[in-house]
Amino acid sequence: MNIESLITLLRNEIEKTGYKCKSPDLPPDGENIVSISLGQGTNQRSITKDILYSDIPFYLLIRGTSNDTNTRTIADTIFNQLDHKENIENNNLRIILISCSTPNYAFRDENQRIHYNINATIKVEWKEEF
Repeated sequence: MNIESLITLLRNEIEKTGYKCKSPDLPPDGENIVSISLGQGTNQRSITKDILYSDIPFYLLIRGTSNDTNTRTIADTIFNQLDHKENIENNNLRIILISCSTPNYAFRDENQRIHYNINATIKVEWKEEF
């Protein structure tokens, strides 16, 4: 299981929208940026034991600007890019399906920038080499 490859695939998908993605935290400065962090998932082995299937929750925090319309547009764009995305592959893993919740308002920070979050689950197939 290569978590770094999984994070890279997810970041690349998010960055196709034109917004930078960091992991696991947002940097202290900057607007129109996304952070991604993984939760604890569950694993299941295939009968042949060389393939592992995982269901892994992940969380996106989107920092926009003080303008809610602009920030909501960023959140919706990222949601549309990821939700129901399937069959994204990298050497030893394949993203089978990404399922996202709709973006939710999270909070306004000390600089009045609005934040939204998206909770998601990803189903991954890992090919293990022995």
